[in-house]
Amino acid sequence: MTQKAQERVAALAELRNRLEPVLGKSVSSRVKAFRNGDLYVDSTVGAALWSWFVDSLLVNGVAVGLGVTYFVSSSAVDRGTVAVVIAAVLMIVLPLLYGWCYADGRALGARLAGTRSVRVADGGRIGVGKARWAMLIRTLLLPFIFWVALGEVTDIGEVRVSIDESATRRLREMGITTLG
Repeated sequence: MTQKAQERVAALAELRNRLEPVLGKSVSSRVKAFRNGDLYVDSTVGAALWSWFVDSLLVNGVAVGLGVTYFVSSSAVDRGTVAVVIAAVLMIVLPLLYGWCYADGRALGARLAGTRSVRVADGGRIGVGKARWAMLIRTLLLPFIFWVALGEVTDIGEVRVSIDESATRRLREMGITTLG
């Protein structure tokens, strides 16, 4: 770890200690800094997983539901194969469409969990193009997300981060916006 990185870690630890009496241990321990130094409160693992689960259930549930609907209503000989193809194609197409709802980082899952997905570089919005890709990854790779979350794998080429909306807002209302 470079000296600059060590100084950043030390400054963040000191800030967390100062914030603990005001925000509580749970929230203050989740205070982090974007790469540009702006502060945020990381979402809990439970809130992030809940958000991903809701979005995955919505998108994949619709895809499977439409595949099953075709299977039940069709009398074609190859209806099973067609139903699987419909579901598989929709599992790729629907996340790309649903991603438009995610451009501001708040699809249905994030709204229910009280989180927002933002760029780790500066806390900015994801944008429509990348949101569609992010939603595809989010819905197709849900089992791997549980593994990553439970393994505490972080900051490996991380592009987006899920923040706790209300706790981050409280932090900013206190006038504490940057590290250093």
